[in-house]
Amino acid sequence: MCKLHYIYHKGTPENCFFGVRLQFLNPRLQLVNSGLKILSALKNQVFRHSLKTVISLLFLCLITETNSQVNSVKRYEIDIKREELNRYIAEKGLPNEVMLRAREFIRKDPTYYVGYMLEGQYRYDRSGDAGGYAQAAKPLKQALELFEKDYTVALRDVYTSSEAYDEYKDRIYDYISITDKLMDCYSNVERPDSVIWLLNRYKSWGFQLDEFGADNYIAWTYHRNRFYTSDKFDFLYNSVEENEMAALHFLQRNLENIGKNAAKNESVVSPWRIIGAKLSVYHYLAMIYSYLHKPDSAHLYYSYMKPYSGVFPYNNYAIFRFTTGYFEEAYAYFNYSSHRDIYDNKYHLRESIYYMSILDVMKADPQKSVDDLSLHINSTGVRPGWGWYNLGLARALMYNGQLDSSMTCINKAGKFNDVHIGTTWGQSHYIFSHSVLKFINLQRKEAAIRFEDKYYWLSPSKLQKIAELKLEQYVIRMLIFNQLSANPERSEVYYRLFASEATISFDEIFYMIKDYGRNYFIKEFGKQIESDERDIIRKYFKLFQGKLYLEKGDTRTALKVLDELYHNDLIEDNEYENLYLARLFEALALANDASGTNANGEKFGNRFYQTYPQLIPYSSVKMKFRLEVTESEGANSGKILSDLKTFNIDFETNGTDLPVVKLRFGKTGDKNVVEYRVESSWGTMIVEPSSFVYTDSTNVAKKLAYAIFKLKI
Repeated sequence: MCKLHYIYHKGTPENCFFGVRLQFLNPRLQLVNSGLKILSALKNQVFRHSLKTVISLLFLCLITETNSQVNSVKRYEIDIKREELNRYIAEKGLPNEVMLRAREFIRKDPTYYVGYMLEGQYRYDRSGDAGGYAQAAKPLKQALELFEKDYTVALRDVYTSSEAYDEYKDRIYDYISITDKLMDCYSNVERPDSVIWLLNRYKSWGFQLDEFGADNYIAWTYHRNRFYTSDKFDFLYNSVEENEMAALHFLQRNLENIGKNAAKNESVVSPWRIIGAKLSVYHYLAMIYSYLHKPDSAHLYYSYMKPYSGVFPYNNYAIFRFTTGYFEEAYAYFNYSSHRDIYDNKYHLRESIYYMSILDVMKADPQKSVDDLSLHINSTGVRPGWGWYNLGLARALMYNGQLDSSMTCINKAGKFNDVHIGTTWGQSHYIFSHSVLKFINLQRKEAAIRFEDKYYWLSPSKLQKIAELKLEQYVIRMLIFNQLSANPERSEVYYRLFASEATISFDEIFYMIKDYGRNYFIKEFGKQIESDERDIIRKYFKLFQGKLYLEKGDTRTALKVLDELYHNDLIEDNEYENLYLARLFEALALANDASGTNANGEKFGNRFYQTYPQLIPYSSVKMKFRLEVTESEGANSGKILSDLKTFNIDFETNGTDLPVVKLRFGKTGDKNVVEYRVESSWGTMIVEPSSFVYTDSTNVAKKLAYAIFKLKI
């Protein structure tokens, strides 16, 4: 209701005036005479007192009073139907009803925010690309403007007392929900400047308690766009370091404000809401300190959150443990997070799925990664994250020997513009990861030609194919070089190894850098060995140093570094370090062969094979096996064995310290069958017994040659 106040001043009629003042008696429901907004503009204005003027104004008030009452009734009806809608969805799970009701509410009262809010929420929940989020932003922004217009008192007073909070909290939660979804829409269509504008608009109300966490999201926006400068977005600084410091500034300021206002807020809201506000700040502090390679600080803030399982960021914590070398623990948290994520927005990229595929490859189990990612891609379909999952699948297939299938996935991902929702990964990470995986795939295809024919240099067609692959590699290498040169965070993300924002594995990083400035990287990794705070990761820097010395032909120094690693830093009880161990044994085998100590070279070659056999065909290490063949009557193995010996593998009938390949040729009815297995010299199974049936012996040798390295073709 509103009251019209007449203020009569002594004097002549010409000097008399009256004022009109709107007084909102129930700002929560806004049951006011909205028609008097015309008169509110005339507040404190002087009019000549005349009967005609008074009658006109009173008549206008009567009309607007009636219109306001009609609008109030409509809004009350909308609110009642909205409550009914919430119950209806909870019971029957029919979200399409939301859009129908949203349109109904907008028709009833196009000046009320609720209909636009519901429409925006409906579109937001179903958005899977930039276009969808752009469409959702329109009604959400309209809802925001209408809310602020009608609920100024609620926004101003909500946290001033417990009574005000109880009265306005439902409306404020609507406002927070609108702001949250609109912020996501702007972020998901790569409009961070609009995100900052929106968050500053939210903060302009000066909330005593910021339950939304605007400063946290400002910090996240700085972090997410840290590699840009003010030339692209005005709010940014001009270096990664400055943008990260700005992010920390906003987080620390938020934490200080929470502490400063704690006493006031404790008399207004539940203590759990103040704790929740702190936990939200801890979440982003932990994330940024992890990015900055400050494990002690990151671990401190994660420890503050850990008792609160409902809000603990399992995926982020898993990434933190991954970056610090606790791979088994990281995998467990990723796995837990991947199951929790099912209940989150289905259109978000699930980083845990991607990271688990990297860890499966590190574990020497690329087949599991192939199976899991194939299942996930088929079950979720084409939606945000599809490109990333295809890159993960491409990696797994490549380590599994399925190079053509891997390249198919790489090409699929290259034609797909992924939307990076709910993640700090951006398009530049995506393009770079795509380029690196394609480059490694091409290198392995070249290596496969040499593996499949030890006399490849006698074949013009194979030499031509190698030349074509080298040309493709050169083009991609230059592309990677340009991408690295333009990346201001390359030192912190790619050269530091296991960085929180790195989307390629340590093994792929070596492929990327081994042909560039070897002396520079030897010095760079030497600095990291001295300064990096992550104890478990230091041996990876040492491994890279040793391999780079080997690449540049300094065998003596390479052997010194690698031998020290072998004797002092060899950790073999962690299955997720199989890839590290394999690369160490590979480097030791090559270095010993180059120095003339062939016995040691053979020993480490065998250990390389036992640790990660799938890598051998694409390595310069040439394996030796003892071959044992049995053949039942009627089986014809002559051509197959002859073809098998053309591969770049040494087969011997003697050699007590060599792995043993056992082949058995036989027949099942009118079909030929070959059984195979590989054992170590002391009888440990390396390749489990298996078999396959064939009618044509043309490709049997090739299939067998890869099978003894646990590879599929």
